[in-house]
Parts: sequence; C-alpha cells; structure tokens
Amino acid sequence: MNPLVLPRRAAALSLALLAVFSSCTNRPNTQVNGPLVSAVQISAMAGRGSLIARVRSPVTSTRVGLAMLIERAEELVRGNIPFSIDPAPRTSGVPGSAEFSASLTSLGLPAPAHGTVELLVDGAEFFPALEDELRLARESIDLQLYIWDNDDISVAYADLVRQHARSVPTRILLDDIGSTVSASLRPRTPAPEGFRAVPDITHYLRRDSPLQLRRILNSWAVIDHCKLLVFDGKTAMLGGMNIGREYYSEWHDLMVRVRGPVVDQLQPEFDKKWRNAHELGDLSLLCPPPSFHPRAGPAPSGSFPIRVLSTNLLEGRREPLVATLEAIRSSRSRVWIENEYITSDRILDALLAACRRGVDVRVIIPKLPIEEVMELANHQAAGELLRAGATVYRYPGMTHMKAIICDGWATVGATNFDTHSLQISYELNISYSDPRAVRELARRVFTKDFAVSRRLTAEDTRNWLNLLVEPLADQL
Repeated sequence: MNPLVLPRRAAALSLALLAVFSSCTNRPNTQVNGPLVSAVQISAMAGRGSLIARVRSPVTSTRVGLAMLIERAEELVRGNIPFSIDPAPRTSGVPGSAEFSASLTSLGLPAPAHGTVELLVDGAEFFPALEDELRLARESIDLQLYIWDNDDISVAYADLVRQHARSVPTRILLDDIGSTVSASLRPRTPAPEGFRAVPDITHYLRRDSPLQLRRILNSWAVIDHCKLLVFDGKTAMLGGMNIGREYYSEWHDLMVRVRGPVVDQLQPEFDKKWRNAHELGDLSLLCPPPSFHPRAGPAPSGSFPIRVLSTNLLEGRREPLVATLEAIRSSRSRVWIENEYITSDRILDALLAACRRGVDVRVIIPKLPIEEVMELANHQAAGELLRAGATVYRYPGMTHMKAIICDGWATVGATNFDTHSLQISYELNISYSDPRAVRELARRVFTKDFAVSRRLTAEDTRNWLNLLVEPLADQL
C-alpha cells in the first residue's frame, strides 16, 4: 500500500467527524471551537505531526529529532549548574557602533543589507497596514504565520485575503500546532451576534479560492514561530503578531514593515519554508530550488543597514541568541527588554553580569495566568534581576512584544527569551543600529511602557514554587 494512503484516509475521516461535531457543538456567538471539535482537530494535528510528517520526510524528521535531543541535553546540563556562566564577549566595540556590527559579521552572522524600518505598534497600526499592502500588491502575496485563528477577526481577514487571491498569486504557510491549538483558546472579546467560529481555518481559506496553502507539520513538536509577510518581493512585515482577535485589539504587540534590499534576504526565507512544506516532503528536496531573482530594487531614502537573524535547528543557526548575548555582554550604558518570557539561563546570566557592571538594565514582562509554569519562571528570573540591581516592570495587561535595546543596537521580531524560542523553534528577527530608528523604538515602545507599567519589588516575585518550576522552565 502507498504509505500516504493511510494518513489521507485518516485525514478524510477526521474531516468527516469534524463536520458532524461542528454542526452540533459550535453554537452561534462562539469565538472558539467546542470541546468535541477541538478534540478532533487536535487529534488530527497530532497525527499529522507524528505520522504524516515522518512518512513524508523521514530523513528531515530524524535530523530534527536528533538535533532537538542534543539541544535538550545541553540545556539540561547547563541549566542545573549552580552558578552563573557568562563568558566575555567575542565582539569588540559598543553595541550600535560600526566596530560591533563588523564583529557580529565576523562571527558568521548574515551581513546586513540596507532598508528602512517602520514600527507598527499594536493591532491598531498593523492591521490597517496589512490591508494597505494587500490592496497594493500586484505580483505576489506570501504570508507565513504561526497562528491564523478562527475567531471573527481571523475570518474577516481570511475573507480579505481570499478576495485579493483572485487577482494576485497568493501563498500561505501556517504552523500546524499554532493554528490548531489557538482555535480552542478563547479571546476576551465576545463573539458578534450570530458569529460561529470556523472549525478549520485552513479549510476555510482554501474553499473556493485559488490561493495556495501549506501546513508546516510539527515533527517532534518543533514549531515554526515566524511571522513573515512579503508583498511583491519589495515590502515585508515581521514581528510578533498573528491573525486573530488577541492581536487585533487585546494584546500589546509589535510588527515592523521593512522596505529596500533587505527584503531580498527575507523573501528567500519564505521560499525555503514553502519548499520544505511541500506534500512530497523529502522527495521535493531532491530537485534543485527555483532560482531567486531579487525584486526589492534600490535602497530607498533614509535606508540603513539591517541584519536578518534566524533560528533554524537543522541548519545550526541561533542568530538571535548569539547577537543578543554579544550585545548584552558588550553593553556599557543600557539594556532595555520587553518580552513575554525571560527564562533563558543564558540571557539571565548575561543580564546579571551587566547589572554588576553598572549597566541600566530594565525589563518589562506581562501578567500571565497564575497557573502557567512560565509565569512562575518569570518570577524567579525577575527576583534574581531585582536583587542584582535591575528594574523590572509588570505591564498592565498582556504584552507580546519581543524587543531589546542594548546601548545603540536594537533587535525586534518573533523571538522570546526562553530555551525553545532561542534554540529550538524556528524564529526570525531583524537588528539595526541606526540612531534615529533606535531612538524611535525607545520613544514609542520603551519610554511609553515604562510609564504605564508597575515596578516590581522582590516581594512581588516570591513564591515557594519558583525553584521547583525553574528546571522545567529551562526546557520550555
């Protein structure tokens, strides 16, 4: 029997069951799938990740499993050493200087390319900008997202993309775990009158539409956390936002819109993921990749060097981690961080060393659900930072930002400061040192958020469970 027949039959059965359950469990005025629909969807997702992915891509899946095992083992050992390990920087110069940038390139990080950076703070700025780019696109629309949810906002933008796909070639890449699990997580906003959550957003996007969509299957539960939207090969958006109600109006988050030659480095990132997600799996990799033709054009006015940073387990790339550690270790005046998680031992050790050098270390974290392991792990890290002299703030709500400024150097993107994000999952950031752009990030994000957030005390971070969950959080 063809090895793909059984997974396809299982998928067909899952869709049939889903249709039955959906008709009787997804009531009007719901923003999420009901429990039965969720169970079917998550079971199908688990089957795709554990069976279909390994049948299609046995070599790649094996390599991913071995690479993840090595990373996990390394972190298990390092995370349980009872003292800080923070080696001296391998770079020279102050973060933000030409000397520091040249040092990062000498370490093997991708060379910068010129472009411009426009901050899109919160859904109020990102979603209108997305609509503009969809409307202006003439040659191609390429959208990679970790989550395309199934709530009212998600369906509205699915309709919009399907409409534009009738006239512009459109490709969509969705992480299977992210989009499937999110369909069972309820946003705070109630559903509009008569709205029913879409059981399977991938099926909805494909329905009666010429767009192409591929799922990124999650062998060994390794996720692709990237958000990369490219239009006509000339404009790109990346950062922390997905498509869903939380990102539209509930969470504090950041995307950036970039233009210029740097987009010629971002488009191949999408093209590579698209090829790897082919239904033929490893067999598709036997054919040479399509030739790439740069389309971004000359550098626009006001351009400056921008470095693309990726985490790729199979390629051994941990560029956001390497660049961030070098920037913290070389910092002399400030390290400002806003991130959902601050649980990486490597990042924490570097921040503690910066505190000892007298650097102005400030960290903004969100209020996570109290039952989350990562909330307790954040408390543990915040307590250590406070005792070392850092300032830690609690944002009044959910901040999903991933931004850092070290002296005159900044990086923004999708990367959380936890082990999985920095070392295992697929991530995408950019970094830059243009003084005006760094000042804008400081003014529009950090200065505003420092003002509205509450400063934590050591007492705020104390919990007897902290030390118990910290070894577990090292693996998350």
